[in-house]
Amino acid sequence: MRLAAIGLLTLLVSCSGSFGAESAASIWCVGESTKVMPSDPPQDKTVVWDGASKTVKLGSARNEYVAFQIAVRTGKDPLSGVTVEPAALKGSGNAEIPAANIDLFVEHYLNVTVSSRSDANGLIKQCKAGEHPTQMVPFNAKKYGAPFEIKGERSNAVWVDIYVPEGAAPGVYKGAFKVKAGEAALGTVNVELEVWSFTLPHETHFHSFLYTGPENLRWGHHMGSDWTSDTFKALEDRYFQMAHQHRTNFNPSGGGIVDEIGKRYAKYYDGSAFTERVGKGVGQNVICASPEGDTKEAIQTNAKAIVAMLEEKKFPAFTFGYIWDEPHSQEDFDTSKQRCKWVHEAVGKKLRTFIATPQWQKYEAGDVDVYSEPSIADIPKIIERGDSVWAVNGGYGAGPYVDAPGYGGRSIVWMSWKMNLVGWQFWDCCYWVDKQNRKHKEGRRWRPDMTYAQINAEPEKYLTDLWNDPLNFDESRKKGYPMNDAIRINGDGLLYYPGHDIGIEGPIASFALKSLRRGAQDYEYLWLLKQKGKDGDAKAVVDSVCPEAGKWNDDPEAWDKARLKLAEMLSAAK
Repeated sequence: MRLAAIGLLTLLVSCSGSFGAESAASIWCVGESTKVMPSDPPQDKTVVWDGASKTVKLGSARNEYVAFQIAVRTGKDPLSGVTVEPAALKGSGNAEIPAANIDLFVEHYLNVTVSSRSDANGLIKQCKAGEHPTQMVPFNAKKYGAPFEIKGERSNAVWVDIYVPEGAAPGVYKGAFKVKAGEAALGTVNVELEVWSFTLPHETHFHSFLYTGPENLRWGHHMGSDWTSDTFKALEDRYFQMAHQHRTNFNPSGGGIVDEIGKRYAKYYDGSAFTERVGKGVGQNVICASPEGDTKEAIQTNAKAIVAMLEEKKFPAFTFGYIWDEPHSQEDFDTSKQRCKWVHEAVGKKLRTFIATPQWQKYEAGDVDVYSEPSIADIPKIIERGDSVWAVNGGYGAGPYVDAPGYGGRSIVWMSWKMNLVGWQFWDCCYWVDKQNRKHKEGRRWRPDMTYAQINAEPEKYLTDLWNDPLNFDESRKKGYPMNDAIRINGDGLLYYPGHDIGIEGPIASFALKSLRRGAQDYEYLWLLKQKGKDGDAKAVVDSVCPEAGKWNDDPEAWDKARLKLAEMLSAAK
């Protein structure tokens, strides 16, 4: 079936403007899973771009974000005052996708000098050194926003998000984006948007658990030690809202879990906080509510209080208690097993137990409800005996790191579907102070170089230089730690950047977050096909980008082609 027959979103791009040989600029466009690197030459042909006709071809469901990137490459001379001016997209009659539904971002680049690695020899093979587009800076940012400068003989990209409303009528919408350098016209991007006839649900069926401590937001936005003020709660809300629009969860926790979830964050789990665009009226789909304590009485009392709160609130979320993180000794395994048993005795399976360990054989079937970190070979065995598995961090895919490929976040989500995983956990999403590694050794123990009180007082002294240094997790920062054993990762535990230093008191999305959203939306395509009994037919499409568990197609355009094939199948399905 030809894509044109099911309604293809088409962006017609015509570039105009007269420049001398030294200052000529070229414009082209790429899709969501391709990174535009500074050395990239203009492209005549990609899966979304035909240079001869200056045409971009994309597709969009309703209630979906569709994105593309406008790349500009300079000649020998730099360009200043570069910007893009969008316009509303007008359809037949009075139909319109307003300019307010179009969000533009300058892609800010970070130079990776040490590619991500688990130690000196354990390089993460798909992670490469060099400059990578990392932060998505809103045009209105005081620093790094638009208009912006591009140095000579360099490529830079603008990210374009178009939100297609759920009520948009299928058909063609037209508008024009102007690309300018000061008052000089670099080109015009003529947009023809033809919307597909199916609609993505407001519910998100991909589960993510993205923890952070409220202290990270306080430090990143220089807000002292108070996390109870209305100002801080408003800041926190901006992070929840951004996460929701990217079909991910935001799971901060500062303690006192029953009141925290049942009161402070209740509106984010019942959906009342979300009133616009994707996920309107739908709450977050994952709750981590861990019963605190070291004794049977304390753990069971807290487990019962958590379940009572959940039953009262009726939050429609996958809920678990994080019982133990990476047990090592036999005592750890025995204690964590006992705690899971206490929870099950008190509340049954109303509160799932979650343990992060590859050593699942230390437990019997049913002892632990959810595991993370098992090997790929072990996952089918765990599922077969009735327990569940979550991906963690790299997610058996290309990873959400700064130096990962553009499809990195997307691959995590597709691999989750491929491997029958229940969800994905990133150990943090706002890891802006490398407190795990800024330590020194006293005897046999590593001691922190700073206290929370010191960071509260002078956050700028301890924050990673996030707008220049991508290496935010680096064990070599530990004084005396052997370099050959050091884990060094660019963008580890990091999906959001604090906008404080660029004039925005709110989150700045990463490229990885955009990639995760693309994957989460693709997941909805697969979910819809499953509801129509077509998941068997979709298997070949999944296999085209995830041929085996833990192995993926390294062609960014293959991921876009796979999504278009799913769209064909949905449009043809009854």
